[in-house]
Amino acid sequence: MSRRPAWLALLLSVCVTVAAAAGPAPAEPGVRPPPGSDEDELWYAMDQAERELRQHPLRLHDEALNAYVRGVACKVAADYCADLRVYVIEQPWFNASMAPNGMMMVWTGALLRFQDESELALVLGHEFAHFRQRHSLQQWRRTKRTTAFLNSFGLVAWAGGAGAAGQVAGLLGAASLYQHSRDAEREADRAGFAAAVAQGYDPMAGARLWQRMKAEEDARRYGKPIPVFATHPRTAERLADVRAAGLAAAPDGWTGDPGRESYLAAVRPHLMDWLEDELGRRMYDSSVQVIGDLHALAPPELQALYGFYLAEALRRRNEPGDQARAEALYEAVLGQPDPPAGAWREWGLVLRGRGNRVAAAEALRRYLALAPEADDAAFIRHYLTELEARP
Repeated sequence: MSRRPAWLALLLSVCVTVAAAAGPAPAEPGVRPPPGSDEDELWYAMDQAERELRQHPLRLHDEALNAYVRGVACKVAADYCADLRVYVIEQPWFNASMAPNGMMMVWTGALLRFQDESELALVLGHEFAHFRQRHSLQQWRRTKRTTAFLNSFGLVAWAGGAGAAGQVAGLLGAASLYQHSRDAEREADRAGFAAAVAQGYDPMAGARLWQRMKAEEDARRYGKPIPVFATHPRTAERLADVRAAGLAAAPDGWTGDPGRESYLAAVRPHLMDWLEDELGRRMYDSSVQVIGDLHALAPPELQALYGFYLAEALRRRNEPGDQARAEALYEAVLGQPDPPAGAWREWGLVLRGRGNRVAAAEALRRYLALAPEADDAAFIRHYLTELEARP
C-alpha cells in the first residue's frame, strides 16, 4: 500500500521530528497535562487524530498481533504501560512512532523486517523514550513560535480537515530543525536501549537490526529518504553506537533467548500480505536485500515463503542474472514444505518458455488446484489449454 493520509503526515511530523534543547522534566506515569496548557493543546490534537485512527482502514485489526506488540511495549515501558495504546498500521515502510498522548504506531514494514522480539523491543523502547522525555512538547513549543506555524495551523482547524496537517508536515521538515532533532534521537536511542536491556532483551539486537538497515539503505540506488526521517542520526553512526552499547552491556557475549520463536509465531499469519506489500513499493533493489536477509535466516517452515518472494523480487527487477536466479529459486521452493501456490504458476511459465509442455501443464494445473479463484486464473487456463492442445 502507498496511501499516506494527512493525519499520518501530521503524526509523523510531531512524533518523529523532535528537538533536543533543554526542556521539561520527564513525563510521570498516569499524568495528563494541566488544562489550558500548551501541552494540553498538543494532546488535544493527538486525541483527535487517535479517534480517527481507531476507525481508519489502514489500521490492522488483529487482536492477537496487537496484544503481542502492546505486551512488548508494556514490558519495556514498565510503570507507563497504562499510558500506552498501540496500533499496527498497514504501511510497507520501516517506521514506528509515538505521540505525546501515549498513542504508539508500528508499521507493518517494520514488523516484516524484525527478526525477533528483542529487535522489536529495542525500537519500541526508542519510541517510548520520546514519550517519557516529552520530546514532542519541546518541538511543539519551538514550532509554535514561528510565524509560518501561526499562519498555517490551528488546532480547531486540524480537527475538521486534512489540509493544515499537510502544511505542518512540510513546515516541520525544515532543515533548520534537524540538528537538534538528531540529538533527541540519540537520547531516545540510549534510553530505549537501556529500557529494553533492563527487561532482559538481547543487547546486540540493535546491532543486528541496524546492520540490515544499512545494507538496505546501501542497496537503494535512487530516490531520497522521506524528509521527516532526516531527523535521525545517519545509519552508519547509529550502527556504531548500538554495537558499542551492546558490547559494553555484554562484553563476554549474551546467551539468552532473543525471542525469535515467539516473534515469528505472532507475525506468521501476515507475512504473505506484508511481502506482497513490500513488492508493491516497486523498489526492487531494496526488496531483494530485505527479503534476501529474511530468507537467509528463515527457519525451515518459512524457507519456501521467503524463497518465493525473493524470486519474485528478482524477476521483477530483471537485471542481468536475475532471471536465472529467480528460476533456480522457484524450482528449489517447490521441493520445500508448503510452497506458495504462486511458485507453481511461475515454474509452469518458466517450463512453458523452455518448451517443456507436459511439465509446464502439470505445474499450472497444480497452481489452479491450489488457487482456483485467483485473479489470473482465466489467463492460466488459457495457457493450459494451449499447452494441452496437440500440435
